[in-house]
Amino acid sequence: IISDSTPKKTGGILKNLKHGMFYAMPAPVRVHSALEKNILSPVTVRDGKAWLEKYSESHIANGDLIPKQTETAHPLETAVELRDVWFRYDKFLPDVVRGLSVKIPKGEIFAVLGGNGAGKTTALSIIGGVFTPYRGIVLINGTKTALLPQNPQLLFTKKTVYLDLLDMLSDNMMTKDEKGQKIKNISSLCEIESLLGSHPYDLSGGEQQRASLAKILLQNPEVLLLDEPTKGMDAHFKRVFADILLDLKAEGKTVVIVSHDIDFCAEFADRCAMFFDGSIVSVDNPRSFFAGKSFYTTAANRMARKILPKAVLADDIIASFGGETERQTRSNKPVLRYSGQIPAKDVKDEKTVLSPLRVGTGIFFLIAFIAVCIFQALGKFTISINAVQLTAAILFGAMFICLAPKKKYDITSDAQKKPRRLSKRTYISLLIILIGIPFTVFTGIYYFGDRKYYFISLLVILETLIPFCTAFENRKPKAREIVVISVLCAIAVIGRGAFFMLPEFKPVLAVIIISGVCFGGESGFLIGAMTGFVSNIFFGQGPWTPWQMFVLGIIGFAAGVFFQRGFLRKTKMSLCIFGFFAALMLYGGIMNPAAVIMFEPNPTKEMIAASYVTGIPFDLIHAASTAFFLWFISEPMIERLERIKIKYGLSACVDR
Repeated sequence: IISDSTPKKTGGILKNLKHGMFYAMPAPVRVHSALEKNILSPVTVRDGKAWLEKYSESHIANGDLIPKQTETAHPLETAVELRDVWFRYDKFLPDVVRGLSVKIPKGEIFAVLGGNGAGKTTALSIIGGVFTPYRGIVLINGTKTALLPQNPQLLFTKKTVYLDLLDMLSDNMMTKDEKGQKIKNISSLCEIESLLGSHPYDLSGGEQQRASLAKILLQNPEVLLLDEPTKGMDAHFKRVFADILLDLKAEGKTVVIVSHDIDFCAEFADRCAMFFDGSIVSVDNPRSFFAGKSFYTTAANRMARKILPKAVLADDIIASFGGETERQTRSNKPVLRYSGQIPAKDVKDEKTVLSPLRVGTGIFFLIAFIAVCIFQALGKFTISINAVQLTAAILFGAMFICLAPKKKYDITSDAQKKPRRLSKRTYISLLIILIGIPFTVFTGIYYFGDRKYYFISLLVILETLIPFCTAFENRKPKAREIVVISVLCAIAVIGRGAFFMLPEFKPVLAVIIISGVCFGGESGFLIGAMTGFVSNIFFGQGPWTPWQMFVLGIIGFAAGVFFQRGFLRKTKMSLCIFGFFAALMLYGGIMNPAAVIMFEPNPTKEMIAASYVTGIPFDLIHAASTAFFLWFISEPMIERLERIKIKYGLSACVDR
């Protein structure tokens, strides 16, 4: 809060603070603050008019000091011409545009004003080619015409602002580096750098307006059509937006604005047109257009019409009394200008990509492993436990070789990149998962004889919650985080129930992996462990419950560590490969030997090896189903979960 006072004092406070929001104040406030030292300002036009008449009794107003109307730089060449244009939305409906004729010169800012329903937006859409008139001629002198609709959401088609901007350059022959530089420059110009990772629908109205403007400017249009462009913009960005339009005009480009923002059009347009009953009824420069009108004019003109009938802007009144205008103040400040040819900046752009050699290596080892399994199943040779361990080591090594990231191009800034160093919380979780929980399961087997599996399951749950307890002490997570984690656990349980009739064909591991990817290793382990416990309430508890909780938790934790910390890429293919090997090597590699340990009083290496090999066909089905579900649900689920994280501020809680 920068001001907490009455309306009459607020303008003076903002003026003394030299705050940009001062220019959002009503015209009487800005005029009074520029000419009087008294902090109490008139707020309404009526009060401002009374104050100005009294002020003029002791101060002489010189109308010659009012700035002259600037002429269009390129008045001879026509950019847009409409000749006797008629349009209706249906042949049985009345005409919306009626006999519209207008010429707009190249390099002009042309503003169209009028009441609601007059046909302004329809006329703009006709110029943009959205609608075709049933009579009349539309001539456009330009290779590129871009339309910014009144609802900016119509322009957004991707899941992030960055991807939406990148989509505008998809047909451009620029390199990735050049595209990245151009997007970084245009986002800086439109002040949306911090919004590039957000979903466009999660932005505020003004932020959406700026993002859609950036998307339009990337086209480098020759004719720019803007429908209510200043809607939702704050006073500061309006000035930046005006500078962009003035630069476009200086480059000889044409801007057509449909707007209710009278003050903005009066200050920056070259010509203003009044649209009424489907056609333009008057066109003139802003000073002649607004001066002398009784109703459809600026607040400054209504305030000063008796003293300065030609004054249209607050700056006109201030200048006539010898005060310092906003234009003079801004002229001393550097202005960030727009140009279609955006200058390159020194930007470090990197992205992780898969090397074909690494992918080929992973596929080779995968085929070799499947061949070993087939020969074993056919009885061609007997595989020993050492060979199984060696095969597992080779496969995991091949998977990491295949998915190891190679730096090349990255759209995120250094401040946005996530650190790869593991947190203390993660180290605590590792100790509990790799030492504490196995010790708990071992105790249940050899000291309780698997008779206390409910008690052992409870201990596993409590140990799973320890990392969360430490996290809650260090930060203040939102209740939404717990709700989302609970919902993900419920989805995994329901997924197991929905596919109960298909052996080993379940989406459970896919949901757990996605949970870990989005919410971190600790959340992945918790969701995995709770899914194993809760789902067994419906499918039968037993000595296997702690084992299932452990292995499902391990997979969720591994997904969180490898994907959240950037060791693996968050792509559909890498998720499927990870899910396939997690089901095959981790789930099968733990649950198959566990069956021997649970039910054989004296397990041997040969028994464990046999259980592992005989379970491979089922593990392959489980692995394939996990990859199948990840292929179809990972992308939409991760997109929505990332949106939830950003929209409700969960990113800082989860990624910390």
